Amino acid sequence: MTERRYNEDEVALILRKAVDAGADDRATATGKGMSLSELKEIGIEVGIDAARIEDAARTLERRDDRPITGSVLGLPTTAQLDRVVPVRLVPEDLPQPLDAIRSEFVRQGIVEKVLEGIEWRARSGMGGRYVSIRPEGDQARIRVLGNYRDRMMGMTLGAGLVVATGVGALAASLGAAGALVILPIALAGGALATIAPWRYLFAREERSAHRVLDALERLELESAPADHD
Repeated sequence: MTERRYNEDEVALILRKAVDAGADDRATATGKGMSLSELKEIGIEVGIDAARIEDAARTLERRDDRPITGSVLGLPTTAQLDRVVPVRLVPEDLPQPLDAIRSEFVRQGIVEKVLEGIEWRARSGMGGRYVSIRPEGDQARIRVLGNYRDRMMGMTLGAGLVVATGVGALAASLGAAGALVILPIALAGGALATIAPWRYLFAREERSAHRVLDALERLELESAPADHD
C-alpha cells in the first residue's frame, strides 16, 4: 500500500500541531512554561531546525510593547509603539498590511510610499493615527502612533466650561470676590471630571494600536519562509 504524501501546507500544519502539543505537555508537567532549550528539543524531535526556533524566539525578544507616551496636564495624549520584525520587507506584500490597518481603525486613510516602505495616516474624532512600515536592512520596523492631544484638551476645557456655566449664577450672587474663588474651582472640577473617561478612551486606543501592531507582525512573519529560503 502506497504511503500517503502530504503537501507543504499539510506538513506545516502537522509540525505546528506537534510542536504545540509537545509544548503544552511539557509546560503542564513543569508548571513553569518552556525554556528556549526545551523548545529547540521539541523542534528537533519533529524535524524543525533549531535555528528557526531561535529566530522565532528573537522575534519575541525584539518586542517593546511599552508605548512611548506624551502627556498634557498629567493625562496621556500621544502613544507610539515600535516593533522590529526579522523579515525583509517585500513591497509587493504591502496591500495586506494596509487592509489590516484599515479594518482595525475603520478609516481608508492616506497612503504614501517612503523609502521603500509605506506610511498610512488618518484622522478621527479621537485625533490623528499614523502607521509606518519601513525596511531596516534585512528587517522591517513597524511603528504605530496616535496623537490625541486636541481631543483631550477639548474634553477637559469643555467640561470645565460646562461646570463653570452651571455655577455662574452662584458666583454672580456672591459678587466679584466670590466669582474669583468659585470660577477657578469650577474649571478645575470640570477638568477632574474628565480624567476617568479620558483614561478609558486612551486605553481603548492603545489596545487598538496593539492589535494593529500584532496583525502587521503576523503578516510580515508569514512571508518569512520565502525570504529565508
